[in-house]
Amino acid sequence: MLTNLFLSGRSGTEIQTRNIALELLRQGHRPLVHAPALGPIAMELRNASIPVVTDLNDITQPIDIVHGHHLPTTVAAVARFPETPAIFVCHDFTAWYDSPPQFPTIRRYVAVDETVYDRLTLESGIPTDKVCVLLNAVDINRFVPEASLPPQPRRALAFAKNQGHIAAIQAACAQRGIHLDVIGYSVGRTIDAPEHVIPGYDLVFGSALSAMEAMACGRAVVVCDGRGLAGMCDVSRFADWRRLNFGLRTLRQPLTPQTIGTEIDRYNAIQATEVTTRLRAEGGLAAYVEQLTLLYREVLEEQRRTPHSAHELSRAMVTYLQDWYPNDAGPWPWVRERRLLLDTIDDLSYGVLCAPLDTPLTFGSGETRRWWWRIRGFSIPEDWGTWTDGSPAIAMFRVGQACELHAKFVMHPFVPDENRELSVDVTVNGLLLDTWVFRGPAGIEPRMRCLRIPEKVIGEDGVIWLMFAIKNSRSPNQLGLSDLDLRSLGIGLREVTLRAWNASMTLRHFLH
Repeated sequence: MLTNLFLSGRSGTEIQTRNIALELLRQGHRPLVHAPALGPIAMELRNASIPVVTDLNDITQPIDIVHGHHLPTTVAAVARFPETPAIFVCHDFTAWYDSPPQFPTIRRYVAVDETVYDRLTLESGIPTDKVCVLLNAVDINRFVPEASLPPQPRRALAFAKNQGHIAAIQAACAQRGIHLDVIGYSVGRTIDAPEHVIPGYDLVFGSALSAMEAMACGRAVVVCDGRGLAGMCDVSRFADWRRLNFGLRTLRQPLTPQTIGTEIDRYNAIQATEVTTRLRAEGGLAAYVEQLTLLYREVLEEQRRTPHSAHELSRAMVTYLQDWYPNDAGPWPWVRERRLLLDTIDDLSYGVLCAPLDTPLTFGSGETRRWWWRIRGFSIPEDWGTWTDGSPAIAMFRVGQACELHAKFVMHPFVPDENRELSVDVTVNGLLLDTWVFRGPAGIEPRMRCLRIPEKVIGEDGVIWLMFAIKNSRSPNQLGLSDLDLRSLGIGLREVTLRAWNASMTLRHFLH
């Protein structure tokens, strides 16, 4: 039985749980999976005849071995099957839910790379003779090379499980004329079958399992995510980075257009092909699962020779439960995460930092993002600004005083040709203040619109809920400009300047 906290998305452990279960079935075993939250991956497993359960009490047959991912689900499985030996696989160096539970039934701890090996043996006190490293693997039958790489990259794909790297990637690719598409949970564009999408690109930006899947498809890969940059994976770097799962400990460089651009310039189709050959030779899923089954047999034999006692397990379970009593003084990560979430909710209730007046404030990815909050309907901020994505697009501002304001917006409407017209209703705190109409072609120069915001609309708390209702937004895909850009673009906001209005000011004074 494999356990995982979720099967409701497409995170790395969810994908690996699916891959391992399917390969175990292919190799003649009878896997089943336990997860509290289910989704498409659970349906995929069930369609392959693999049982998936949310309630461990529904299992009425004996289990040979527990293959645990994640602390809570592993502990529940150990408690439900107290006579069954277990292994625990640690996937992450920092996440609280990858903390290793310590019970006598858990005979082996598996690290997916050298980084989490250190977590297990240096931070968590697991004896080294109970820990082994099994490097992550890829389903090389699912991810296969297709077209060969061109001499220079023309199309790039970035995986966005977080967003700290996207703006820098966009800038670096734009400087080199490389078309970039972005997919991932954090941008709201997940895909069910990346193995069909990745081969359509020359260059892929990703980390960990996503990076390995792209390598298996024969793509050149720049290893990075929102935590930092490793660089272009070539043959000289492959072995060291694979031992670190192309993850946290490799991400040493800062994320800037310059550092990412330097790595893009290392692109070499021959080197990328050699990396693919290397990964497919030593990083395949079938060999990985064969190693796992050898470990299962070793654990089963050890359990047969030296069975643990019920007394040992009950004492360990009591210790575990006492350690996780909820109180404010304790070190429990889930309590800290809950407190952080509540603090974030409070921040949203009161708004963001007060926006300074008479200062051009950008909608881009820099520091000035502190004064506005994207509620919905916006794409990822880029260096120059951000696109609205769909309708309505809603943002929240705060100003330090309730007074009549005039706002000057600088923007790029998405009207790529003379046949396009864009209409935008602009509402502040529920009151329609203006309708902007833009006609194409857009050109390269930004356009400007001004908005008068009466004092009575703002109210005493200084909060401004700004809504753009875009009546006829379209995606680049719909207009035949991009195959994968499905964003419903309206206006690209560059900056806004807020000024307090008084009777002595003229429109010319305000505009300048």
